[in-house]
Amino acid sequence: MSEMVLERTSIGRAIRTNTWAMALLVYVFITLQKPLSHMYVVTMIYMFPPDFIWKYVVAFFIGCGGIVLIYKGLNKDEVKGSLMGLFGGILVWDSWFEMGMDFFEHRNSIPMVKDAAGVPTLLGSHVILEMSGIFLLATLLITLFQKDMRCRMLLWIRKNLGLREGTGKPTQGLKPQTARVAFNEYLYVTWFMYVFMILLIDPRIAGLHHPFTYAISAAVFCWSIYLLYKQTKQNEVGLMIRYAIGAAGVAWYNLEIIALWDWMEEFWVRPDKYPIACLITIGIFALMARFVWLTPVSPESGKSAKID
Repeated sequence: MSEMVLERTSIGRAIRTNTWAMALLVYVFITLQKPLSHMYVVTMIYMFPPDFIWKYVVAFFIGCGGIVLIYKGLNKDEVKGSLMGLFGGILVWDSWFEMGMDFFEHRNSIPMVKDAAGVPTLLGSHVILEMSGIFLLATLLITLFQKDMRCRMLLWIRKNLGLREGTGKPTQGLKPQTARVAFNEYLYVTWFMYVFMILLIDPRIAGLHHPFTYAISAAVFCWSIYLLYKQTKQNEVGLMIRYAIGAAGVAWYNLEIIALWDWMEEFWVRPDKYPIACLITIGIFALMARFVWLTPVSPESGKSAKID
């Protein structure tokens, strides 16, 4: 099986030389990370009782492994550095944030939020995440004022708010540490989109079936289509990875919200019920990860060749 991986076939070579094909493969690969994260989190949370402290200890050390990955990726080429930053960010978010919020929810007996009919809408951990939006905003503002910040969304905001002169010119010749950039991208996009969705579906603000929620969700869908289009315009694999982290992070909102509307069932949150579908998803993700990891890069520039 290992001799039949994608990059050894004519299809693999065709993908590597086609911008659209490679960009879409990277996009799908990063999107598939979301189901895997859900499988991990729901297994850790629901397989063991809330008072089983060892699951949180294990999660803490898994998160530490994510930090090690990011550190090891700081001096890697753009492709491997971006991937290591992405994988490190996944482990940190799932193990420290997701499991940490679950821990504090149960330790502090934070109640669920219910709608007018008494139906539970938000878990206690969601309430913690919703409150964390204050800290998210503060740290985003600090990042916005950082002159060497490269986030395209924040650069667009800085440009339209006329903040360029105040922040100063970027440092010339500065080579970004792609592992750190990918980690920040994953952390903040994931954090922002979850806080954003929770604020919308909170019945004390709008609610899951409020017209405002439907209108904003339609706007997010259009935004995600635009980001997918921009993803196909990236012509270097390291850039594709980092851009797809944001593009796929926004697009994932669409699947989350339609699942909450009961328009689809998320098989990835029930690995006990859909083990075959979950295993297939893991297998496809692993093959794609290996294919992207083996992208040839220039020893001089540390980048992959630009794709036509």
